[in-house]
Amino acid sequence: MVMSGAGRNNSRWWKGAMYVTAAAFTGKVLSALYRVPYQNMAGDQGLYVYQQVYPLLGTAMITAMYGFPVALSGMMMERGADQKPKEAEETARAAFVLLLLVHGFLFGALAFTSPFIASWMGDPDLTNILRLAGLVLLFVPFISMVRGYYQGIGQMQPAAVSHLVEQVIRSAAIIGFTALVVCRGLGPYAAGRAAAAASVLGAAACAGYLFVVWRRRDHRRGVLVSNVIQRMKDIRRTFLLRGLLAASGAMIFLLYQWVDAFTVVRLLMEKAAGSEQAKALKGMFDRGQPLLQFGTVLATSFAMTVVPLIQKEKNTGNEDQSASYAGFALRLTLFSGSAAAAGLIMIAEPVNIMLFENQAGTGALRILAAALLFSGIIMITSAVMQGHYHFLRPVLFLGLGAAVKTFGNLVLVPVFGIRGAAAATVLGMAVTAGCSSIEVFRHQAVRLPSRAWIGKLAASLALMVTMLVITDAGFDQLYDGNSRLYAACQALTSAAAGVVLQAVLVKKWDLFTKEERMHLPVFHHLDSLLKRKGEKV
Repeated sequence: MVMSGAGRNNSRWWKGAMYVTAAAFTGKVLSALYRVPYQNMAGDQGLYVYQQVYPLLGTAMITAMYGFPVALSGMMMERGADQKPKEAEETARAAFVLLLLVHGFLFGALAFTSPFIASWMGDPDLTNILRLAGLVLLFVPFISMVRGYYQGIGQMQPAAVSHLVEQVIRSAAIIGFTALVVCRGLGPYAAGRAAAAASVLGAAACAGYLFVVWRRRDHRRGVLVSNVIQRMKDIRRTFLLRGLLAASGAMIFLLYQWVDAFTVVRLLMEKAAGSEQAKALKGMFDRGQPLLQFGTVLATSFAMTVVPLIQKEKNTGNEDQSASYAGFALRLTLFSGSAAAAGLIMIAEPVNIMLFENQAGTGALRILAAALLFSGIIMITSAVMQGHYHFLRPVLFLGLGAAVKTFGNLVLVPVFGIRGAAAATVLGMAVTAGCSSIEVFRHQAVRLPSRAWIGKLAASLALMVTMLVITDAGFDQLYDGNSRLYAACQALTSAAAGVVLQAVLVKKWDLFTKEERMHLPVFHHLDSLLKRKGEKV
């Protein structure tokens, strides 16, 4: 069994992973949900405007959630945070000053270069929205410091709660601000400014909560400025490089959105689509982004937590346990990613109508669904490599995939439109996932799934797809139309049936052991329910 022999500290880490997973899951739900009323109010052009600046907002918050905190917590554990708390606090403060200098410079640079960036995107009207969104950069240093400090001493709750605070405030503010803008008839660019302002407000709320937590921490120690300055000199290169590299795996979708932001509209306009039509088509393509992000929540959350766990076991010489952690995370990603991809392909049309009022862009959404599997593999394999202190290789593989994505856009978008952009995304991610998997398997850094397990996974997917085909046929017999209510009933019923079937098969076919299921709340509760009914677990 994967978890046998794990000590109390490892149990605490897995419990922390569940806190972070629950917070990230809720955050992804909110991130997907607020885009629905936003698109419904601002239209596809309004969604296009927001998605042009979202990569900047998302990159800032991912480095503050997954990148620099992971780097800081890893350095603290290497220095023995439990045994040397004063040194750990000095390291945290040194990291804060470094990040403040870097992000202050980036904020200033963005303020001056926004007109050039907007023109490069093919839309000069985005200039002021980019400048407004840049304010998020100023909150990254403090958020990263506090999250990293507490993760370094094994406390995941501040990271989880702060993530929820940021997402709740941002989502509510985006909906509220956009509603006011639309009621005043100010148009899609005003809606984009409102969404950017709401994102800044969410980051400020997150920093405010963490400030309260930081001020209330136990055993506050005075630190010497000279010690902090010296620590800055000691860690500056390692910390900044590790932080950026650690965030790279979680930024897979954002990197591709950066590519799309600079290429899709320009290429569509060259295809003879007018400026307004090109922006609307880009908005239709962007409908798939929240669904893809939601589908990779487990992989993202476990990737963030697997890195320090693998480092912890590697530092103690327990290579087998390290490979077991990585193997469990990989199997969980394969299971959830493949099920999500297959399910979304099957019910893409009713989901699209349910969320975005019509079926426009369904073909591109079906193609994008395949990225759910590859993106999860990328996140986990990147985390495994980072856990073994191989920080550069994941970035090289990610860059290779991004190059394939860029080339794919240039070749496919002029011919196939937004379906070409979707296909380029899948091709790029497939290349990165393949290279990353070969690397971790070559170094035996992960315990591979058995052939029997892969066979069971394939059979479970076949059963789910068959059930969804039957369910879809049944709905078509009951009603032939494209009403939003009908689409919602079909999508939600099919999704619920798929989840229940997969949960039952996990237990019946032992896709995960009993001890592994203890770390997965849904399956743990299913085990408890079956046990109460007298079934042997």
